[in-house]
Amino acid sequence: MMNRRTFLAAGAATLAAPAIGQTLIKTSFGPTTTDISTGHAAHSSLPKALGYWAQEGLEVDVFGIAGNTAGLQLISAGNIDFITIAPDELMVARHRGMPLKGAYIHARQPIGRVVVPKAGGITSLAQLKGKTVGIPVMGPNPYAAATLHEAGVSMTSDLTMVATGTGAPALLALRRGDIAGWLSWDTAVAGLENRGMEFREFRPSFFNELVGNCVIGREEMMRTRPEMVVKMCRAIAKAAHFGLTNPEAAIQIHWKVYPATKPQGGDPAKVMEEAKRVFLSRFSSFAVAPGTPYGASTPAQWNRVLQQLQASNDLPAGYDASTAFTGEFIAAINNWDREAVAAQARAWVG
Repeated sequence: MMNRRTFLAAGAATLAAPAIGQTLIKTSFGPTTTDISTGHAAHSSLPKALGYWAQEGLEVDVFGIAGNTAGLQLISAGNIDFITIAPDELMVARHRGMPLKGAYIHARQPIGRVVVPKAGGITSLAQLKGKTVGIPVMGPNPYAAATLHEAGVSMTSDLTMVATGTGAPALLALRRGDIAGWLSWDTAVAGLENRGMEFREFRPSFFNELVGNCVIGREEMMRTRPEMVVKMCRAIAKAAHFGLTNPEAAIQIHWKVYPATKPQGGDPAKVMEEAKRVFLSRFSSFAVAPGTPYGASTPAQWNRVLQQLQASNDLPAGYDASTAFTGEFIAAINNWDREAVAAQARAWVG
């Protein structure tokens, strides 16, 4: 059995090595958060450390971006090739003239979270009217807006919104009562739960009909360099499969690549338990049924996202959701051996 050092070396140098003499193509990928936690391992540490991107002939620069608005600006300007963003945010961006398109559904359910502290006594979204609510970074949040809208609450006129960041600043704002609720995402909420927060989450009635984060790129790149899209997303799909097969291995690898994300001190078992809470808060949404392709979605799912946007007046009638996403790359993205990757994950020993 392999130990961690041997496995990482094998993963990077042998199991997924580029062909001898092959020149790696440089590209870039941005999770739209600067808090690249273990939950983001499938599109940051794992494909890099395990050599999945290198096997595809890519050298990928991964860097966190402070929010969706900044991510959309960077990718539209050509300063980054790929980002992850929710389908609702992608469709709104396209409506505003950004020539972007989704190619791979990464999370198969919304990653957004609308939460309040249980200790605050709020039991319905209607009780948030007139209160101050936090959000990590100021900017559009169509999922939260639609969730609130269904409860009769306007995010723009019924609430006072303040930027909290994530982690300690948000925790302090919640504990002091500076904010009555938090509009955030799964891994950030799990991180505060690890710090002792207990939340009540509100989901819209149509939550299970939606899809979550999508890997997007510029339409021009998808037309002229389709192989880049396939290579980028195929490595991410392999990484998701590896992590779902062996979460603890994925977490240890992530800590190796991003050592600052590993808590220092404390009981190792508790540290791993808390890391898994954050990890699974996102990775559970990556799972697919046997035989189901990674990254696939249906027109019905995109149309359901569109319906929520139209209900909250974020998109007009007549918008064509099918223009925002292409499924043309899914077959090629899934052209790899799942059992071989699963066996690789099972063989890892920390």
